[in-house]
Amino acid sequence: MRKNILMLLLALFVFATLAGCAEGEPAPNADSVETEEVNPVLIGEGQKTFRLEVMHPEMSTKVWDVSTDEETIGSALYELGLTDDENFFTIIDGVRADFTEDGYWWAFYINGEMAMQGVGETEIKEGVIYAFVYTPA
Repeated sequence: MRKNILMLLLALFVFATLAGCAEGEPAPNADSVETEEVNPVLIGEGQKTFRLEVMHPEMSTKVWDVSTDEETIGSALYELGLTDDENFFTIIDGVRADFTEDGYWWAFYINGEMAMQGVGETEIKEGVIYAFVYTPA
């Protein structure tokens, strides 16, 4: 499990470095990537549990183990008050990333790979890591 988290952080660091360089912004250094919660915080109550990781604009990452009875990732996060919508949200954990307003968006990853469907369509699966990364357009 720890290996998966490290691989995700490494992949996100590389992505952020390339994106920053492409935009002419200085690339973040390895010291700027910090995990805010070393031990995931358990939130919610229910029969299904999944790992949620959110990489904020300053490159810190918050990690939760989410427990819910909801069917989809979007509905679970909305129920817990972590997002502003069940299907297409601009706010996660109080941080806004609105493509039309800010030029940023929340990239959605499933086990370290870019998701091919939205959060409202993604059914919760045990043992899967779902991640959102604050991403420039």
